[in-house]
Amino acid sequence: MLRIVLLALALLLATTAHAHAGFVAAAVGAIASAISGAIGAAGLGALLLKTALTVAFNVGVSLLERALLKKDEPVPSGVQLDVEVGDDAPIGFIVGDYATAGTRRYIGVWGRAGKTPNAFLTDVIQIGDMPAPGRPELWVNGELCTIDWDDDSYQQGHPVLEYRTESGKNHLWVQYLDGTQDAADAFLLEKFGNDPDRPWKSDMIGRGCPILIITAQFNRDLFPGQVQWIGMPPPVAFYDVRKDSSAGGDGPHRWHDPSTWEPTRNPAIIIYNIIRGIYYGIPGAGEWMFGGQNLPAFRLPAANWMAAANECDVLVNREDGTQEPQFRVGYEIRGTLEPLSVIEEMEKACSGRVVEMGGIFKMQVGAPGTAVYSFTDDDIVVTQGQSLRPWPSLEETYNAVEATYPEPAEAWGTKDAPARYSSELEAEDGDRRLATGVNFAAAPYAVQVQRLLKPMIEEERRFRIHSFYLPPEAWLLEPNDVVSWTSPRNGYVNKKFRVDRIVGEPGMNQLVLLKEWDPSDYDWNPATDEQPTGVSGVIGPVRPPAQLMSGWQVGPATIYDAEGKARRPTIEVFFDGDLDDVRAVRVQVRLKASQVDVFDGEQPYGDPDPDNPIRSVLLNGTFLPDTQYEARGIYVPYSGRREKWSAWLSVLTDNVKLGPDDVDYGDIEEAVEDLTRWANWNTREELEEALANAALDIEDEETGFEDKQELRREVASTTGRLRAEVTEDITVLTGEQKALAQQLTQVKVTLEKDVASAVELLQTEISQVGDVVTANAQSIQQLRTQVDNVESSITVRGQVESSPGGGWARYGVDVRVGSGNDWSQGAFYIDVNGNQSRTVFISDQFVITDGTNIRQAFVFQNGVATLNVVNVGTVTAGLVRGSSNKMRIELDNDRILVSD
Repeated sequence: MLRIVLLALALLLATTAHAHAGFVAAAVGAIASAISGAIGAAGLGALLLKTALTVAFNVGVSLLERALLKKDEPVPSGVQLDVEVGDDAPIGFIVGDYATAGTRRYIGVWGRAGKTPNAFLTDVIQIGDMPAPGRPELWVNGELCTIDWDDDSYQQGHPVLEYRTESGKNHLWVQYLDGTQDAADAFLLEKFGNDPDRPWKSDMIGRGCPILIITAQFNRDLFPGQVQWIGMPPPVAFYDVRKDSSAGGDGPHRWHDPSTWEPTRNPAIIIYNIIRGIYYGIPGAGEWMFGGQNLPAFRLPAANWMAAANECDVLVNREDGTQEPQFRVGYEIRGTLEPLSVIEEMEKACSGRVVEMGGIFKMQVGAPGTAVYSFTDDDIVVTQGQSLRPWPSLEETYNAVEATYPEPAEAWGTKDAPARYSSELEAEDGDRRLATGVNFAAAPYAVQVQRLLKPMIEEERRFRIHSFYLPPEAWLLEPNDVVSWTSPRNGYVNKKFRVDRIVGEPGMNQLVLLKEWDPSDYDWNPATDEQPTGVSGVIGPVRPPAQLMSGWQVGPATIYDAEGKARRPTIEVFFDGDLDDVRAVRVQVRLKASQVDVFDGEQPYGDPDPDNPIRSVLLNGTFLPDTQYEARGIYVPYSGRREKWSAWLSVLTDNVKLGPDDVDYGDIEEAVEDLTRWANWNTREELEEALANAALDIEDEETGFEDKQELRREVASTTGRLRAEVTEDITVLTGEQKALAQQLTQVKVTLEKDVASAVELLQTEISQVGDVVTANAQSIQQLRTQVDNVESSITVRGQVESSPGGGWARYGVDVRVGSGNDWSQGAFYIDVNGNQSRTVFISDQFVITDGTNIRQAFVFQNGVATLNVVNVGTVTAGLVRGSSNKMRIELDNDRILVSD
């Protein structure tokens, strides 16, 4: 009867999964009660119950089984990629290498860029609740960024190089508060301290909290949509017992002096600190944050934890010849997590096991050590029960393991590690792949995850689990110890087992739970075991390399008229003509000697033509003959992709100068009309605009000015219908792109509608659009009288203007008297531009005389020039004729005609 019951119990224990432990315990209790009642031996019933419970509740003893155990409280399986808002976010902090989107504490806009108001956005992101001195890392839209920490020239922080344009203008800055700050940030106070709705106050310090202050300047190409930040603070400093000379180590670390601690990624060290207690400030005296509460050091034996930490720091070889620490950890600890759950995640990251025995905590990392106890079958207490699980059920059998982990190179997204498959193991299991999956949430290291998977699946195949009693001498054994067992009955010769559980009995016999173990499970050969781990897919903004200006050449050329005559020098540019996504070719030309730009324009590209790989265009610009220029080009795409300017290439224009065909008499009338408008009607507009400048309201954003200074003087006298007044306005205006200075003086007397006035205006203006600067200066003097409808005026005006493309100067005197549409005008103008100068006289009679001999004067009247005496050396003419038209000398036709 007893043998049957024991056999049933053994079968039950050998085939039960850990997920059904509750059910197993109840069943074992029922069996034990039946046995006890059947044989009347309460001691045996208690033994069977204890043995069964020991086995049933410890089935998950391998690395893989421990990783698959369901947690009472779910733990985060990856990095927080979306920023949190509000004050209900739980407390948390980063340990080791880990990133987070953090919690937004403030966001606001400020500043002006050119005419764009509120051009800068500042986002304040808290990325932890524990100080983390050092330099953080930042991912923007999935891209790891390069921060120029040496550039301190910006109030808003350090520039991010990936968001610097080719012209060198920055558009993204980062400032880091490491948690040790003791005053509110000066930049935030200045920009948002007076915000009427959400001011940044002086008590908003963020003491103890690492904070990223991220400022972006609007740019459609760099920030095409919503922006995502992910920050990784530097590793937090922890106490390392190995560096405490007062605790058996070597160094200045002291448990009650956090200033002696150092940043670490070592999982054993971080677990040690969690168990003893993590505090903001001095442990036991500061603010408790997580884990235990200032546990005494004797509960974590220094020698054991030093060995575990040293094992983590062992350097292992990589397949590429580099080395890295065997085990590191990175994780975000949140206040809502159970400390045990956090420790279990970190155990997975280092093939570790933490055990607690009578309030003493120990840890074993990686492969267990050498055997500390040897025994044979004869040493086993045969009067007590024994059990064996030779293999698990099929549903608990695995021959392959897959894993995921957070991958920094893929913007901290969850990534699949190379799986561990084995055709040999699959053959053992009937040619079936029995795979399971593990998430290494605290191991963001690709190759380390591979090293964790190998012993996990190979140790899993060590199926044998024994439970029996050893004599009292085994009481020194502890969980994680290795024992050596020679058993002819089982065919063991010094076979290694790991002690996973040990329970002392009143009689000092030791109930042990042993799992077979082989040190080769932890062997790692990077040449054969390490598998490639490449970044899959596109991570971060897609920024293809800028396309170069291919096929770029320049040369001199000439523009001919319809008769084939050379009329103008120009430049011919050449470029590839078989490219896609090109809308136009932008060309810039500058004088080689002065580097002054003289041409900037787009040339149409058209459809790509494989049969016409090289295209050329004659530039329609104004170029001087026999002059050295430099030209460069760039493709203008339909899409937003980047292009790169070509190099500046030199070119000497042809020596094609102006000829007789370039004298255009037909435009003289239009030119005269233009000069008349400039001196008369346009003068009125300029004076009205000068008055408007004096009364300008710079608060109007359309003006483009941001500052105005003015000085005004005025004196007036009125008697009856007569009024006399003098006013003087001095006005200076400046903005980001233009400046203006003017002085306007008006002297005027009036008798109702009759008026006599004198006005003088001096005005200078300079403006910049892009890289183009334009300067303008003018003076206007005007005398004017009007009685009834008769008006008389004299206007003297001069104006000059310069820009990179050239300049012009104009001076004129306009004198007129008239009423309605009946005017008498006399005027004199000099007009000069970069190509020609012109002098224009408007007069009914134009007389040149020496002042004494009127008969020798030159007179131009009614379209005819009259000279009394002419002395000409050489005459080139087409027709000479007498006043009666009876004699004609047609020089063009080489003939003389005389008629009656």
